[in-house]
Amino acid sequence: MPLAGLSAAAPIPVKVLLIGDSLSVGGFGDGMEASLLRKYGERQVAIFASCGSSPEDWMSGDFVTNCGYRQTTPSGRILHEYENGVRPRPVRTPKLRKLLGHYQPEMVIVQQGTNWMDALAETSHPDAARYRRIIADFVGELRRGNSAVSIFWILPPASAKYPARVHEAVEGWINKAARKMGFYTVNSRIITGPYRDGRTGGDGVHYTDAAGRAWARGAYAKFSAAQRALPLAQPSGSP
Repeated sequence: MPLAGLSAAAPIPVKVLLIGDSLSVGGFGDGMEASLLRKYGERQVAIFASCGSSPEDWMSGDFVTNCGYRQTTPSGRILHEYENGVRPRPVRTPKLRKLLGHYQPEMVIVQQGTNWMDALAETSHPDAARYRRIIADFVGELRRGNSAVSIFWILPPASAKYPARVHEAVEGWINKAARKMGFYTVNSRIITGPYRDGRTGGDGVHYTDAAGRAWARGAYAKFSAAQRALPLAQPSGSP
C-alpha cells in the first residue's frame, strides 16, 4: 500500500492538503493539483483521493477502493485509474489522523459528499442527524492537532443522477456546520452549471477531464478569494 511505514517516517509539513473522492481522482483532481503545485510548489502540497469514499471512510474502518486512487506528495505521485476497461489495483484509504500527523497542513481542502447521494436518493426521510454528526466529527478530526487549520469544503458539483432535494440536503448540512464551526464552503453547482449528459460527462455523476478541470479552475478561484478576503466561514456561494 502507498502509505506503508508512513507513521515511522519523519513529518513533512506542507501548506495544503486535499482530501477527495473519485472526482479528485479524475479531471477535477488534475486541475486542482496543477493549480496548487503552481502556487505553492511540489514540496508544499499533498493530495489524497479515493474513489467511492465518504468522510467517514477517512476516519475509521477499512475502506478499500478498487475504482481509482490519487496520491501526490513531496515524496512522489501515484495515480491508479481504469485503463482500457481494466479496474485499477485496490488501495486502502488512509486515515486522517495519520495524514495530518505526517503532513501537518496549514490548510485542508475537502472534496467530499457525492458518495452519500446514492443512499439519500432512495429515501425521503434521511437520517440527517447521522450526516451532521459525521461532518462535525470529520471537521473535528481535521482540527485535532491544529485548531487554527483553515478548512475549505468544495461542495458536490451538479449531477444528472440525483434529485435536487439530495443536493440541497448535503449542501445544507455542510453549510450549517460551516457557519457553526467556522470553515469555508464553495458552491460547486454554481460553478459547473447544470450537468449535461454527453458533454459534462457520461454517467450523470462523473465529469470529463475537460469539464472537471473547468470546475477545478472555478473552485480554485473561490479558494484563493477566500484566503484573501474571508476571516471566517461564509455560506456556500460567497465570493
